[in-house]
Amino acid sequence: MPYVRTIPYEESQGELTEAYDIMINTRGRIANVQAVGSLKPNIMKTLMAHVGSVMFGESGVSRAEREMVAAVVSATNKCQY
Repeated sequence: MPYVRTIPYEESQGELTEAYDIMINTRGRIANVQAVGSLKPNIMKTLMAHVGSVMFGESGVSRAEREMVAAVVSATNKCQY
């Protein structure tokens, strides 16, 4: 898998720290798949809102079904996530 530089929580500042704190408070951790956006915190926050809406928002598709679709897409793309 390619290497993407990220900014760890300990080195984060400002908007990035705010975004990381939201992840920790809502999900209990900073997911690597979201941390790849750490160099552009404004984009990372937009991605967090999008993922939150898709995975946790109201839908006729259950959470389990959404996770299954995400897993199949990741496997098809040969991606760990």
